[in-house]
Amino acid sequence: MKHTLLKHLLNFIVLALGAVFTALVIWLDVAVFKDGVQEISATEILQELTLLAISALFFLQAKKHPALRGGMILIGGFFFCMLIRELDALFDQIHYGSWVYFASLIAVYCIVWACITPKTSLRGLSAFLAHPACHYMVCGLVLILVFSRVFGMNLIWKAVMQGDYVREVKNIVEEGTEMMGYLLCLGSAIAFWKRSEPLKTL
Repeated sequence: MKHTLLKHLLNFIVLALGAVFTALVIWLDVAVFKDGVQEISATEILQELTLLAISALFFLQAKKHPALRGGMILIGGFFFCMLIRELDALFDQIHYGSWVYFASLIAVYCIVWACITPKTSLRGLSAFLAHPACHYMVCGLVLILVFSRVFGMNLIWKAVMQGDYVREVKNIVEEGTEMMGYLLCLGSAIAFWKRSEPLKTL
């Protein structure tokens, strides 16, 4: 019982520190660097580094555990595609919207690999879904893909600020929410990497 309480308390502290860290990075961009949350900012760079770390952890799992390889490649590829999307401004230097082509190549590669090795794909996905770390990943993805998009809608912030609408405020809320979501996903990837209990698979 004591061990369980300490474990949950530690989880709470780590999540709270993640929230504080997110706010601190936003503050640095706005108050110190005075560049808002633009394409090149501390917030954006940290988001990209976080996505790179998440995808790397799953790709390393694919190499480390051949029995789970297909599933790990699918998850790692998903986050790598998200990284490419975050780097859209960089790919726009090649051609506007060209990030789609690069992300599509990665997605096709990962899906083909998963189809070639269906057993390792199902085994890898079920192993992750059965692990407690999956819950943090789901929460993080909801924040990134749903809440940040809905809460960051111009419609909402124009209604809130009315005639004093400032786009930077909307960007801060949206990017800050995304950053917190990315940190949750990173925590999930690390927890799955450090697992000590036997893997449960379907």
